Amino acid sequence: MNRELKKQIAKAFDAPTPGRKVQFIHSLPRPHISTKTFICDQIPFIKKSVWLMSILILLPVAWAASFASENTVWIVSAFTPFLALSLIAESTKSAIYGMNELEMSARFSLKSVVLARLIILGVFNFGIFCIIIPVCHVANSISFMQTGVYLFVPYLLTTSISLYLVRRFRNKEVIYGCMAVAVFVSGVNMTLRYMADFLFQTNYLVWWIVAALFLFGITAKEFYHTFKKTEGFIWNFALTD
Repeated sequence: MNRELKKQIAKAFDAPTPGRKVQFIHSLPRPHISTKTFICDQIPFIKKSVWLMSILILLPVAWAASFASENTVWIVSAFTPFLALSLIAESTKSAIYGMNELEMSARFSLKSVVLARLIILGVFNFGIFCIIIPVCHVANSISFMQTGVYLFVPYLLTTSISLYLVRRFRNKEVIYGCMAVAVFVSGVNMTLRYMADFLFQTNYLVWWIVAALFLFGITAKEFYHTFKKTEGFIWNFALTD
């Protein structure tokens, strides 16, 4: 084989110059999908039991508002931890069924899929709060602000602790720990209502607001660390535009 032919072969099979990761991703041939379409496409994949668990929170609202109006807020607040549990259950589904590695190697990683589904359920849960807060506000004749913090504090407390457990212990048993947290928070919430009733007086409202803001910050932090820990987020979400 002559020298010129060797040069031509070497030139034909020459490896490209190494580039940056983002440049490499954008150079790949791939069909684009909008972020909105991607998120909407995840709705059918959310288990029906998760939707049902979220909707069931409306039943005690209707019952309490009709037959026990003076205790509506306290009855409903005891159920909000289980509303948070439905959010956590979806984020641990892949771990429960042992699909982590497979989903993390797919076009859309486990992280991007979980993020999309949590956005869907988060918006849905927010819609439920938009229903139950006004109902409880009217039924109990307490301020709108009080009603909101009494319902959000147990929800945020359950969410923040459960997210920590999911991030710390990535296995199928973690969902039982999250269930235990929801039951515990629900029980403590009802116990405080009847054994420490003074905590629910108007002059303690500022502390409830501080607690709600603090727990909101902790929950946001846990979400951040949870998604940061999972690899492949930037790589896979770059396939959406």
